[in-house]
This record gives sequence, structure tokens and C-alpha cells, in this order.
Amino acid sequence: MIKKIIFLLFPTVLSATNPLPKDRMSGNFDLGMNFTKNSESTFQFNNLFLIKYHKGKSYISFKNNISLINKSGEEEILNKGLQDFKYGINSKKLYLNLTLNHMYDISRSIKNRYGSGLGVSYNYTDEDNKKLGIGVSAIRELEINILEETKLQNRISTNLDFMLKPNKNISIVTSNLYQPNIEEIGDFRWKISISFRLVLNSHFLLSLNNTYNYDSRPEEGVTNSDFQMINSVSYTF
Repeated sequence: MIKKIIFLLFPTVLSATNPLPKDRMSGNFDLGMNFTKNSESTFQFNNLFLIKYHKGKSYISFKNNISLINKSGEEEILNKGLQDFKYGINSKKLYLNLTLNHMYDISRSIKNRYGSGLGVSYNYTDEDNKKLGIGVSAIRELEINILEETKLQNRISTNLDFMLKPNKNISIVTSNLYQPNIEEIGDFRWKISISFRLVLNSHFLLSLNNTYNYDSRPEEGVTNSDFQMINSVSYTF
């Protein structure tokens, strides 16, 4: 445990976050679920909690995102989750940020993945009805699979994020993440997500979230890609 804590102190996974100019606290709490029935039944439950604190040109955020998936005929519940802590500062449209995180995904044979990152992002457009930003970071990971095998990796992470609001009640948010291994050519991860959000009132909104993951070198016996769709209700504050 001590080694893991020491490892996380090394600078190394980030994404662009746009801090607000005034001191404030904000966040959201989401509950989502899906039920699919064809040749087999699949039930999926998702919970996301995000809190941000902005003070001047700096911000701190913490996110906890978990999913539980149960398939008919299988006793084991597949679970995946992410805990992410970020600290960042901004100068006009340029943002510097530090991230520490932990993720697990039993469906992909990942028991634990600890990461830390240091990077920079830039917002080309930052308006109420549209946003466009890019980012790049250096990341360092310690991964432990379900067989207790460990590996240490260094990656470059690039992201492209876009938000469009056709009107005040509807928004479309997309994110693209590409993470090549800087020590092994051909080893990379790609993640794309798109969300459609409908505002119900000042605190509640409905969202349809779609995420596609691709890993060129997954754990043995695991497919290269997976797709996740979640319908959720979000409370914002």
C-alpha cells in the first residue's frame, strides 16, 4: 500500500477542465440504468458523483464513477469504476493540470490501475453555446490484473473535447481520448464518448451517454473493444 501511495506522488492522467472565474462550488449526482433483453437479459446500474471547487484561477475536482453489470445466467456481477482527483490552474485560455486516479474494470480483467498525470490544455472556443478544447499530457500507470500480475507503463494522452448547445435546453457533448504507449509501438488506447442532454429545470436533466473503448493490447482472453450506453437522471448544484 505504501508503494502505491509513493507511486501516485510522481507526476504523470488528465483531461481539460474549464474553471469558472468566480469562487464557487459546483457538481452533479447522476443515477442511470439500462435493461436489455434479447437472447439474454442484461441489467446495468451506474452512479456518478462529481464535485468541483473553483477559487480564482485554480480549481480542485473529485469524481467517483461506478457501474454494476449483471447478465442472465451469470452469478458474478461485473463492476467497473473510476476515482479521479484533479488540481489545475489557468492563464487565459491555457490550462495546467495534475491528476491522480484509480480505476478498475473486472470485465476487462483489470483489478486496479493507479495513474498520475501532468499536462496542459487549450480552449479554442469557450462560449455559452459552444466549446472546443484540446489537451496533451504525460501519464504514468501501475496496473494490476485479476491474476495479480503488475506492469508499469508510460503513456502520452491527447484529448479533443467539444460541446454544442442548439438551444438553452439541449446540449451535445463529445470527447475523444487517445493514449499511445511511448515505449511500445502499436500499443494504444482510444476512447470516444458522446452525450445528449436535456435540461428539465435549473437542477435536473436527462442524459443519454454512449462510450466506446478500444485497447490494442488488452488482457489475455479480453476483446479489443467494448461499448456502453447509459440513460441517466442528473441533479446539479
